[in-house]
Amino acid sequence: MRLRSTPLLVTALVWLGACSSATVGNTITVEQACSELATARCSLRSNCSLPDGARGVGFGVRELYGDLATCLAREALACTSELSAPQTGNTPRAVQRCVRAFMTYSCADFLDNVPPLDCTPAGPRPSGAACAFDSQCETGVCNGARTAMCGTCGDPPGLGEDCSASTCARGARCLAAGETCAPLGATSDACDATHPCDRGLSCLVAGAEASGTCEAAGTRVGLECGGKMRGCDATRGLFCAGAAGATTCQPLGLAGTMPDADGGVTAANPDGGPAVPTPVGTPCGVLADGSRIACVAGTCVVQAGAGLGACVPFAADGYPCDTAVGPGCLPPARCVTDADGTAGTCVVPDGAACPG
Repeated sequence: MRLRSTPLLVTALVWLGACSSATVGNTITVEQACSELATARCSLRSNCSLPDGARGVGFGVRELYGDLATCLAREALACTSELSAPQTGNTPRAVQRCVRAFMTYSCADFLDNVPPLDCTPAGPRPSGAACAFDSQCETGVCNGARTAMCGTCGDPPGLGEDCSASTCARGARCLAAGETCAPLGATSDACDATHPCDRGLSCLVAGAEASGTCEAAGTRVGLECGGKMRGCDATRGLFCAGAAGATTCQPLGLAGTMPDADGGVTAANPDGGPAVPTPVGTPCGVLADGSRIACVAGTCVVQAGAGLGACVPFAADGYPCDTAVGPGCLPPARCVTDADGTAGTCVVPDGAACPG
C-alpha cells in the first residue's frame, strides 16, 4: 500500500515546500524542522487511514489524536524532545532529509513504525547503554522504552522474540497474543492466527479451514466482503458487515464524530470545532446492532472473550495511566510503569533522564 494523493496531503506538501524555501542559508531551527516533520507525519497518517474515494481527516488521526491540530502539536513535541536529547544523532537538517523521504514511505511501514533509512539517524551510544530515543544508539534502536523512561541500545527483537516493550525488526510485526515478533505475509502467502498478513491484506479462509492466503483487503465503502471474498482494510477504518449473503465494507464508527457517506470522518461538533475525547464508559467495540465503534483519543477496553467494551480517554501528561485497563497516554507520552505492575504515569520522554 503506497502513498495516495488526497487534498490534505497535497496541501501539506505545498506547505512544506514553502517552509523549506523560507529557510535562510543553511540554517534551520528545531521549530521549523519539527513543524515540517509533524505536518508530514499527520498527513501520512490521515492519508493512509482514508478509504478509497473518501475525503476529510483520516480515521487514524481521529482515533489517536482526536483532530488534526492535536496531531500536529503532539508530533512536533515528539520531534523537539528527541532533538534536545544528549548524544542524539538527529539534527534539524537530518529531520528535513527525513521529510523528503516521506514520498517513498509506504503506509504499511509507517503504521508498523518502520521508517525510511533517512529517518533513522544513529548516535554514539553502544549496545547496552541507556537511551530514551533510537537516535542516541549506534544500532539506531533503543529497546525496552515503550513503558519506561529509559531503554537500552541494541539490536531489535527478531522473529519469535519478545516485543512487549520494543519494536520488531523490519519485516516482522508484534503479535498481540503472546507479544512476540512474527513474519508478515505478502500477497498469496499462507496465513493464520499466528502468521499475520501485511497491512492492506486480509487472510482469506475457505470454508472451515483454520488457515488461508493473504489477499488484498477491501479499501472502499460498499465493496462486497466476507465469506469466500476479501476482508476489509481495518487501517482505513473499515469492517465487513450486513445481512447474510450481502455483506459489504462499512466505516467503523468513532464515538463523538460522524462518518461521511464515503467513509471519511468529520467532527460532530455543530460549530465545526475539533472532536473531543470520547467520555469514559461510552460503549465501544461490537454493539448489539452489529456496528463497530472505536474511541476518539482513548482506548476501547474490552474484557477477554467479550465483543463490547468501554472507552477510556487518554490521560494527560503527568497523570496516572495503566497499560492493562487504561487509561493510556496521548503520544508521544509513555505510560512509565512501576517495576511490579501495569500502573504508571504518562511521561513525555526526556533524553536527559537517561545518561549514557
